[in-house]
Amino acid sequence: MKKSIRHIYARLSRTGDQTVTLPRRAIALTCVVWSAFILYVAQEQLPKNAITLPAQKSVRHTVVNMAPQGWAFFTKSPRDPEIRPYGKQAGSWRSLALGPHSSPRNFFGLNRASRAQGVEIALVLSSAREKDWRPCTGTRDSCLTTFGAPVRTIKNASPEPTLCGTIGLLQERPTPWAWRSLIADSHSPERVMVLKVRC
Repeated sequence: MKKSIRHIYARLSRTGDQTVTLPRRAIALTCVVWSAFILYVAQEQLPKNAITLPAQKSVRHTVVNMAPQGWAFFTKSPRDPEIRPYGKQAGSWRSLALGPHSSPRNFFGLNRASRAQGVEIALVLSSAREKDWRPCTGTRDSCLTTFGAPVRTIKNASPEPTLCGTIGLLQERPTPWAWRSLIADSHSPERVMVLKVRC
């Protein structure tokens, strides 16, 4: 075996030809297989449409398991509502949001506390109930002040909590770009929840 490898190497060295030729059929087959795979993955992740690929239903499970990542991970809708935290101190409400993440106070993204706060809000909401939300169409201040007393007491399980005491969670929807000149604020309140959070 070693002699044959040495012989091939010596022959290549003498001829100076060190190129490797691949059969055209192998290249074409590889391109077809990868194109088919990409097509099936894309078809599974796209919304329902008029195109149906051969055996699409039978290979769906395999395709989803091999490429489970949906495109929505990279293209979150800018119209999704946001939940912003507010704290009550000395009778007035102030924002407790640590974002935006790329702001100078977060060292342009190096400080990860603003990312952790989203998880903390989710933990607090997991202890609340859907009926704790109340609809709100006024301003932020009016939504929070007219809510009244906190509806329940929740323990904050975060290792480094930023939400303690009387906390107001305000769900706001971004103002559509087409209406930017009609509404002064960039977000409109939809519903509100006030909780007593123990840290």
